[in-house]
Amino acid sequence: MTEKSPEEELAEARQEVLRLRDLVVGKDAELGTARGRLAELEDHSQRFANAAERVQSRIPGLMRFGGLLLRRLQGRRG
Repeated sequence: MTEKSPEEELAEARQEVLRLRDLVVGKDAELGTARGRLAELEDHSQRFANAAERVQSRIPGLMRFGGLLLRRLQGRRG
C-alpha cells in the first residue's frame, strides 16, 4: 500500500465533506417535509376537535351516542 500525499488526503477529505454535506441537506429536506405534514395533520386534528366541541355543546348527548354507535359498527366488522 502506498502512502498518500497530503494533497491527495486533503482532496479525499474534501470529497467526504461534500458527501456528508449532501446527506445533511437531504435529511434536512426530509425533516422539513415531515414537519410540514405534521403541521397539516395537527391543523386537521384541531379542526375536528373544534367541530366536535361545537356539536357537543349544541347537542350534549350526541357525542356519547355517536361513540357508542361507532363502537357497535366496528364490532360487527371484527
